[in-house]
Amino acid sequence: MEGPRTGAPARGGLPSALALLAVLLTCCVRCAGSARASNVVLVLVDDQDVQLGGMVRSHDLCHIRLSSLPRLLSTQFTVTPLCCPSRSSILSGRYPHNHGVRNNSLYGNCSSLLWQKGPESGAFPIYLNKLGYQTFFAGKYLNQYGGKDAGGVAHIPPGWDQWNALVGNSQYYNYTLSVNGKEEKHGDNYEKDYLTDLILNRSLHFLDDRSPQHPFFIMLSPPAPHSPWTAAPQYGKEFSNVKAPRDGSFDKPGKDKHWLLRQPPNPMSNSSLVYLDDAYRRRWQTLLSVDDMVEKLVKKLESVKELNDTYIFYTSDNGYHTGPTHVRSFSSLV
Repeated sequence: MEGPRTGAPARGGLPSALALLAVLLTCCVRCAGSARASNVVLVLVDDQDVQLGGMVRSHDLCHIRLSSLPRLLSTQFTVTPLCCPSRSSILSGRYPHNHGVRNNSLYGNCSSLLWQKGPESGAFPIYLNKLGYQTFFAGKYLNQYGGKDAGGVAHIPPGWDQWNALVGNSQYYNYTLSVNGKEEKHGDNYEKDYLTDLILNRSLHFLDDRSPQHPFFIMLSPPAPHSPWTAAPQYGKEFSNVKAPRDGSFDKPGKDKHWLLRQPPNPMSNSSLVYLDDAYRRRWQTLLSVDDMVEKLVKKLESVKELNDTYIFYTSDNGYHTGPTHVRSFSSLV
């Protein structure tokens, strides 16, 4: 086999949850009868777009240049532009109207007890585990995960052998993890606490400690490029001259859109433009640590002689708006 075998998003934020899950499980099931099934790595970022430049590579690293990817899933779309319903679709293989997660709130079924008793009890990691896969998760799971009314940090979704899940929504510092059901608090020390780096380091330890006789599934879900857009200190001054794209729909009314977007021309203020450009730069800055994460993970797979037998998928839960039809910045409009 050649390569790492790789898939990545190309339209609107990510391959559809159903398509991604079908490809992922097919990779596993096809190999289940062989001497040892192939490994799978899934990197799920938060709010990364394609069409607004979110996949533009800056440093000479290994994964963002779309033209270099062996496989590009270019005809799939996210099932919904909201984090929790989209992530629930990826995990369950169901559309939102079937899995019942309507929004990012607990009352919208995001990581609710109803979700846990229903769709989560049939999520794909369970089937991988039954096929003999060693399963590892680190990062953001669902927006309401770990809350007291959602089972707390003691709740570990079925199918996971190693569990390092963020409590709540994306943060880079000052967060809480559920580590195999135990609470673990973190502060603001870059070396110890920066979440993207911590996710990487724990996955590397997993690769050192796993059983080489069995395949593995690794799911890494870093916070980038979701707000609060906290870059690693070494990247805080990157992209100083970059601005949000001023394409054809930038700061113009959407005549064929929802009535809120059909309002008469009302150009954004200078302060809004400054905010938007700053948000755009900071999103890119956070992704540089994701570049580092993927590069180091690929090198680790190579060093343990697993790279050529590993499928690598890179995707996002949804995309992001920066300025079209007067929208300052948001991820959940269509």
